[in-house]
Formats: sequence, structure tokens, C-alpha cells
Amino acid sequence: MEKKEVNHHMKARIITLIFFIICSLIGLVVSDLSKDGAWNYWRIMAPIFAVASLGLTFYLRSVSKDLIIKTIWHELVQWIGLLGMVFILSVYVSSGIMGRFEAGLFVLTLLAFNLFLLGVYIEITFVFIGIILALLSLGAGIFAAYLYTVIIPLSLLVIVAFFFYLKKRKRASSSDKDV
Repeated sequence: MEKKEVNHHMKARIITLIFFIICSLIGLVVSDLSKDGAWNYWRIMAPIFAVASLGLTFYLRSVSKDLIIKTIWHELVQWIGLLGMVFILSVYVSSGIMGRFEAGLFVLTLLAFNLFLLGVYIEITFVFIGIILALLSLGAGIFAAYLYTVIIPLSLLVIVAFFFYLKKRKRASSSDKDV
């Protein structure tokens, strides 16, 4: 892989990470301001996150056609499963079994778990995004009064850790080329 291509892949990962974090922080604000808004926001964001995730995977794996078909298929099935779970939550909300705010937090938790698993099996970037979403979900559940005070610094900490990871990985790949 050429150095220019590595830089483009790194930029794609960073842009995707920032996109997910910004959308998640917006969701945090929406959840805080409107309890019903949390349900609507996260239900809409699930397919948007799926498209962004699939887009990043397609971009990063477009070199090998066999690998891309298998990888995209696995990721697509995983996202379809998540959207199926969101549908089940919709049934719970419409029947009154679950409140809209709780369902919104549950969708956020499912998104965090789904992205974390994608990070484990497909693209490491999603591990960091999954951790950030899990922290947001945990923060919304525990620190409702102090949400912004806790979650924003934690999100920044995870972003910094991600950048250090990328730098270390870049140094390791450049030292491999020197050999």
C-alpha cells in the first residue's frame, strides 16, 4: 500500500470517527432536552450509522474484491440484525411496554455494542466509536444531572487514545517499510 493511500485511509477513519462522535453528542443533547426526542433521534440514527459504517468498510477494503464482498455481507447482516432489534423496540414503545426515553437509551446501547463488535471483527476504528457510545449511554443513565461534565471529557479522552493508537500504528508500518 502506498503512503498516499495509507493517509487517505487514515483520513477516512478520522472523518468517520468525528462524524459518529458529533452525531452522538447531538443525540446526547437531544436526549437531555427532550425525553421523547431521544427515541426518535436514535431510531433515525441507526440506519445512518449503518450506511456510514458500510461506506467506511467499502472504502477501506475496496482493494480486494473477494474480501470486500464477504466483509460487506457480514457487516450488512449485523446491521440488519440491529435494525430488527430497533423494530422490536418500536413495537414495545407503541404498545406501552417501554417508554420512549428508555427505548432511545436502549437503541444507543445496541448501537454501541454493534459498533464495538464491528470493531473487533472488521475495522478497529469502530471499537473506539462503540466505547464512546457506550460511555454516552452509561452517562445518560447514571449521570443525568452532570451528563455534559462527564461525557464530553471522556469522549475527548477516547479520541486522544485513538489518535495515539493511529500514530503508533503509522510508525510501526513505516518502520516495517524501512526493513
